[in-house]
Amino acid sequence: MRSRGRLLLLQAAAPIVAVFAGGVIASAIILAIHENPLSVFGLMATFNMQAGSVASILTSATPLIFAGVATAIGFQVNVFNIGIEGQYYIGAFAASLAAFGLRGFPAPIHLVLIITAAMLGGLLWVWLPAFLRRRRGAHEVITTIMMNYIAFNVVLYLLGLVRDRNLGSTVRIRTPLFPPSAQMPHLAPLLNALGAPIPGYSPLNWFLVIALALAIVVWFWLRRSRFGYEARATALNPLAAEAAGIVVGRVQFVMFLVSGAVAGCVGLSDLLGRAGYFDIDFPKGLGFLGISVALLARNDPLGVIPAALLFGYLNRGAEGIQAFTNVPREVITILEALIIMAIVVAYEIMTRYVRVLRKQEVA
Repeated sequence: MRSRGRLLLLQAAAPIVAVFAGGVIASAIILAIHENPLSVFGLMATFNMQAGSVASILTSATPLIFAGVATAIGFQVNVFNIGIEGQYYIGAFAASLAAFGLRGFPAPIHLVLIITAAMLGGLLWVWLPAFLRRRRGAHEVITTIMMNYIAFNVVLYLLGLVRDRNLGSTVRIRTPLFPPSAQMPHLAPLLNALGAPIPGYSPLNWFLVIALALAIVVWFWLRRSRFGYEARATALNPLAAEAAGIVVGRVQFVMFLVSGAVAGCVGLSDLLGRAGYFDIDFPKGLGFLGISVALLARNDPLGVIPAALLFGYLNRGAEGIQAFTNVPREVITILEALIIMAIVVAYEIMTRYVRVLRKQEVA
């Protein structure tokens, strides 16, 4: 019992130590360019406490929660889905087709159809790597990375077919505008009514609530359901799980598909809450950030929430630092990378320490 309590304490302390270590190294970099680290981090804290910054942090964290949960679902059963990037791109484009192609539906029904299309798009794009892994033993890291490149080029080709041809040559290539029924309502009116001073121009929308609910549902599903037990057993010891009658390949296949379906929702907050169309410059990189978020959360769906908020906090703080100091934005990018490296090292040290504790208990 004493070693279990020590383990829980280490698990809670590891991300805190990683963030602190990253901050120390980033401070050394800031000192090297003749700036005061305390002033820089103090400015970041002050800037991020403004109402507009809080809304921006929550807006940035929304797609990262989806991406982090999608990544964590695969990692839970040792399936390394590196294709979140391509899956959410396909999902966003499928959602766009449903957004401007389906008309005449009430807003709630239309939004449900759009979200369903996004999830089906992500699921479809992950099916081939999942199938190849189960039937042919193809490593999912290679296949999902390759599917990312295919996804980008397929979407660019299809976008050229469905683009809005009423636009002039000076406008970016994009789909037709979505009707009002395809727009996700913003949270600012509700939060203002509750006393939170969120600016009316903020694109923060109800996908934040959906993302939080999804993380909670996935956590309960993995912790309180029979399939969740099979998934955890598969991750801990596949051979023992097979001996106990669990079909490990089936569990990994299902989790792979669920990961892709969730990944399809990553871009919806930007698509339906901000832009109102899909264009050639639709945001990229959220899938790879989701991997970082999942690693920081140690693949815990609930842990994804604070990890995504941390990345949103750093991204918003980088804008303030760039605007009001001589410190380049890239310092914050370095800080994010250092945090990820530190968390990996911290967890590896913790894992080795746990092994030593268990050997001592056996002895």
